[in-house]
Amino acid sequence: MTNRFQDAEAVLAARRPRDPLFLLNLDAAHVAARRAVELFPGNVAYAVKVCDVPQVLMAMHQAGVCDWDVASIHEVRALRQLLPQTTLHYMNPVKSAGHIAEAYDLGVRNYAFDCERELRKIAEATGGDRNVVPVLRLAVPNDKAMFPLDGKFGCDEAEAVRLLGLAKTLGYRVGVTFHVGSQCENAEAYRVATDIACRAALAAVVEPHVIDIGGGFPAPYSGHEPSFAACIAAAKEVLDRWFPHYRGTFQCEPGRLVAAPAASVLVRVELRKEQALYLNDGYYGLLSELKWMPGMHPVRLVRPGEAPQAPLASFSFFGPTCDTHDAMDGPYLLPDDIAEGDWLEISLMGAYSAVLASQFNGFPAAQVIEITGPRMAVAA
Repeated sequence: MTNRFQDAEAVLAARRPRDPLFLLNLDAAHVAARRAVELFPGNVAYAVKVCDVPQVLMAMHQAGVCDWDVASIHEVRALRQLLPQTTLHYMNPVKSAGHIAEAYDLGVRNYAFDCERELRKIAEATGGDRNVVPVLRLAVPNDKAMFPLDGKFGCDEAEAVRLLGLAKTLGYRVGVTFHVGSQCENAEAYRVATDIACRAALAAVVEPHVIDIGGGFPAPYSGHEPSFAACIAAAKEVLDRWFPHYRGTFQCEPGRLVAAPAASVLVRVELRKEQALYLNDGYYGLLSELKWMPGMHPVRLVRPGEAPQAPLASFSFFGPTCDTHDAMDGPYLLPDDIAEGDWLEISLMGAYSAVLASQFNGFPAAQVIEITGPRMAVAA
């Protein structure tokens, strides 16, 4: 990255691009991460899988993030290269023994598990080191989330009691964690989930070394989402009730909340068919989230030196690939005079955009350009 621009208008005026652009707003990433660190009364471990762009990770680290939720040995290796002195938490509940051993050699000490075999695998791969902290993933309701993440990971409460007791018998300090789903739309979900986790721990006669309330904190796409502060307060009230003198680590794993403001995507209209706009990027590129979150991301027409005057109309989008699934229904409200050659900026695109982009149909990765303002919305 060799140039920085004020905004999308400045990029278009200077570059006159033909291909989509990924616009990084590192100031927004810094502000969002700093806000999370200031608000959370414990340990903030950013979920690297959401956006692993090195510049974004560095901006978050400079904002005070020193812990990272990693989900693969590849993320472990990358973070050890980029930020070798920070703390990593391997929170994928299923890992190969070889990857656990390599992560252990690279200094990782916290590992998620949700079944007995995984717990024993962690013990074997780390040589029985009792400084390792196995963190039990519980299944909790995901009915308040836009993207439910239940079904693949997590044990029920009765099994959690057994596994926590087993880990204690094996001599481990043990933690508990859960995930309420991505883009949680009701803070009450954290109250319910934390209650399940604390109840299981007390039934096992365990004070968890770590109580990790996971991620799922919503980004402010519509402005009506529960605040980060409300989600924290719901979980903390339960923790204080069950463990009024808790001595362990209270932890969270924000991803979308802090990554979404870090980028926008600049795309060109290649064709208009009535109320359908065919864009030069789409579902198989940086816009996969628009497929599953229709009409939620802020979108605006960008015409350098010209303020749009036409009344707004509703549009749907299609991407550039030769595939009918490359469609994003919207609705997206844009000036009704939009035409071929116009550019759109789609904001709050830092989460899951770059990490999920493919080169399907041979379309290359988008060029990355840094912009300095205006800052995008950040949730309180």
